[in-house]
Amino acid sequence: MKLVRRKAAPPPPADPCLGDPTARRLYDALANREWPEARAVLDAAQHPDDRTFYLEVCGAVPGVQHWIGRLADEDPLAQLVRGAHAVQWAWDARGGYQAQYTAQQSFEVFFERLRLAESCLYDVVGKHPDEVSAWAFLVRTARGLQLPLADGQFRYREAVQRFPQHWKANFELLQTLCAKWFGSHEQMHGFARDVATRAPAGSMLHALVPLAHLETAIEAPAQIAAYMTRADVRADLRTAANHSIWHPAVELRPGAPNVLNVFAMAFTLSEDPAAAAPVFQQIGGRPTPVPWAYLPGDFAANFQAARDRVLS
Repeated sequence: MKLVRRKAAPPPPADPCLGDPTARRLYDALANREWPEARAVLDAAQHPDDRTFYLEVCGAVPGVQHWIGRLADEDPLAQLVRGAHAVQWAWDARGGYQAQYTAQQSFEVFFERLRLAESCLYDVVGKHPDEVSAWAFLVRTARGLQLPLADGQFRYREAVQRFPQHWKANFELLQTLCAKWFGSHEQMHGFARDVATRAPAGSMLHALVPLAHLETAIEAPAQIAAYMTRADVRADLRTAANHSIWHPAVELRPGAPNVLNVFAMAFTLSEDPAAAAPVFQQIGGRPTPVPWAYLPGDFAANFQAARDRVLS
C-alpha cells in the first residue's frame, strides 16, 4: 500500500478582528461607511484595553481616511478613529522593513501620515485628556516621528496614570526602549521586569517579559536558539505565563490573542513544546503579526508552521 504524505494545512487568513464578533461588526460598519453603527460599538467599549483594541481594528479598515474627516470636525470620537487609523495608515506606507531598507518616498508618506495622526490625537486629548487610548497611540507616533525619548515617556505616563494596566501603552513604550529604536536591551528588559513586578496576578502585562526576550533574540538571527533555550530565559517565560495567561485570575479580553501569540512564539523558540502546545490551542486560528512577523516570510505561515510542529 502506497503511503501518501499528508499535506500541511494552509495558514489561517489574516484577521484584524482576531475572531471577535464585536470587532467584526465594527470593521464591517466602517467598511460600509455606517458611522452610527461603528460609533455604537466604540461607545459600548468601556474597558480601556477593549476600546484600544477596537480602535486598532479601525486602523485596519481600508479607505477610512477618505470619509471620516468630514465627521471628525464635529465628533471627537470620529477624530479619535481618524487618528488611530492614520497611525496604521502610516506604517502601511513604510512597510515592514527596517529603516535602512525603506525607500525615501515611503518615508515621506510615512511621516506625512504620522503628522496627521499626531494632529488628530492631540486634538482629542486636548478636549478629553482622560482618553487613554489616544495617549497610547501617541506613544507610537512619537517613536515613528523620531521625537526625543522624553516625549514618548511623557505620553506613556499620561496613559498609565489613568489606567496603569493598559496593554498598548506599555507595549508601545517597550518598543520605544528597544535597541532598534531609542533604547537598549538593558533599558527594555529593565522596563519589562519593572512593569511585570508591579502588575497584578492574571495581568497581560507579564507578557512584556517574553516579548523583551523575543526582541533580544531577533537582533542576532543566527543565535536565536542559543539565546531562547538558555535556562534563565526559559525560566522567565514560564514564570511570566504562571503570573498571567496560566493564572486562575486571568481575564482574556478581546485583544488577548496579541498576548497569547507572544507566549506561543517564545515557548516555541525556547524549545518548550509542553508549554507552547496549550497556548496554541487557546489561540486557535488567530495569529498576529507581532510577533510572528519578526521571522522571515509571511507571519501567518510562520505561525502555522510553528503550530503544526508543536502540536504534532
